[in-house]
Amino acid sequence: MRVPIIPAVIIVCIAGSFQQVQPAELATLFTTPQERELINSNRYKSEEITQVQSTQVNDETQPIQLLLQEEVTWEYRISGITLSMDGPHTVWINSRAYEDGEQLEDSSKIKVLAGDEIKVRITAPDGKQYYATSGDTLEVTYLAAVEN
Repeated sequence: MRVPIIPAVIIVCIAGSFQQVQPAELATLFTTPQERELINSNRYKSEEITQVQSTQVNDETQPIQLLLQEEVTWEYRISGITLSMDGPHTVWINSRAYEDGEQLEDSSKIKVLAGDEIKVRITAPDGKQYYATSGDTLEVTYLAAVEN
């Protein structure tokens, strides 16, 4: 069985064209000194972290502090929520106006959620999240550190 020479030559030419390197591929091989520094700092970042963690702390020089916590409960009554097109949204909590992103007296953070249902999210200092809408009353409970 003989293979015609012309189809074999065409296959070799096509296969050779796929192996050629495009100029755009070569451009990614070279970096500026700043890019190289960034790549190296990211590459060796994990080694720096392990070196910092391997330092020993002398337990005798560190005083032992006991953290006492108590359960704190706050009650928040949401009187209203106002959405603004050109400024921050406003929430009335316990008859006081707060802008979106502000903190309450107990360091809880508020966030107005505008969507199908307008709500306010109160994030307690321990990270727990509570949701309410206008007319609701929330009871927020969390553990807070007690000063000795």
